[in-house]
Amino acid sequence: MGVQDLQKLFEIKNQIQQIDKKNYYNFIIDSDTKEGRTRIIIDEFGTWIKTPHLTEEQASEYRKKGFRQFVPDLIDFKNKIIIEYQEESKGRQGVLRRRGKINKKGHDEFSDEDKDIFYELAKFNQLKIWENTPQVEQNKELKVFLKAFSKNKNNFKN
Repeated sequence: MGVQDLQKLFEIKNQIQQIDKKNYYNFIIDSDTKEGRTRIIIDEFGTWIKTPHLTEEQASEYRKKGFRQFVPDLIDFKNKIIIEYQEESKGRQGVLRRRGKINKKGHDEFSDEDKDIFYELAKFNQLKIWENTPQVEQNKELKVFLKAFSKNKNNFKN
């Protein structure tokens, strides 16, 4: 993860703190330092386990049991919310740009679909924030998303 990506994740986390005046959310950022703070493994039945410290041997054992490993950009385990910052590939525009073409991070439509499927199986709500979406719109999407999935609707100021 590059410095710009990490900076964007901290900006998103700061936005959440500005929206969430009562500290309802507890988002964690993974800075790709191998610490695995946001690492989660999920099986096809939706069973999920937070696994910050995972050896190669343990990872292999979990794979044998049908678990897949994911490292979301931001995650709130308590509220079961994931926020992914999506970089868009160069070239095409709009929706076509987001599908069928390999993104800068090496994600393609199939790896993202896998993530989406497993997050849904584990009943995590997910927001994808696209880098080329104007900042004002990103802020609005974030606020609407958090409000929609908050158990405490009074937590938000207008």
